[in-house]
Amino acid sequence: MFFKRKQKRTEHPAGRDPRVGPSILTSEVVIEGKVMTAGELQIDGTIHGDVRAGALVVDARGIVHGEVIAEEVVVRGRIIGPIRGIHVHIFSGAHVEGDVIHETISIENGAFVEGNIHRADNPLEQYGADEPSRPLLYDDQPAEPLDDRRFRPAGLLRPGSSGAAE
Repeated sequence: MFFKRKQKRTEHPAGRDPRVGPSILTSEVVIEGKVMTAGELQIDGTIHGDVRAGALVVDARGIVHGEVIAEEVVVRGRIIGPIRGIHVHIFSGAHVEGDVIHETISIENGAFVEGNIHRADNPLEQYGADEPSRPLLYDDQPAEPLDDRRFRPAGLLRPGSSGAAE
C-alpha cells in the first residue's frame, strides 16, 4: 500500500513477445500461399508457398514446398525449395531439395540434402529479402534442345536378365 513497485518496461521488437509461444500448424493443416510471422513457427502440416519467420521448425511430419527465410531454421521434415537462414540445422531423417544460403549450418548424418550450399555474411539480405525467389542459374541463356539422334529409349529389363538393356 505504501510501497508501490515500479514496473520495469522492457522493449521487445514487434512480434517478439517472449511470453508468446510458437505458432503451430498441426499435421492436418494444409496451406496454399505465403505464410509470414515475426515470431516462431512450427510446421507439422503442409505448406505450398513461401514461409518467412523469425524462427522456423519443420517437424518430422512437416512439409514446405516453397522458399524458406528465417533467422533460425530447424529441419526435421521436408523442404522442397531454397532456404535462407542465419542458423540452419538439418537433422537426421530430414529431406531438403534446394539451395541453402546460411551464416552457420549443421547437417546430421542421415539427412538428405540436394542443392548448393552457400555461406553468406547476411543470408537474409542475400538476393533482397523482399524480392521473389528466382532459381540460382549459371547464366540466363535458354537451354539448347538435345540432339535426339544421340539418345534412344532404354530397353526393357526382364526378370533374370544380366541388367543390360535388351
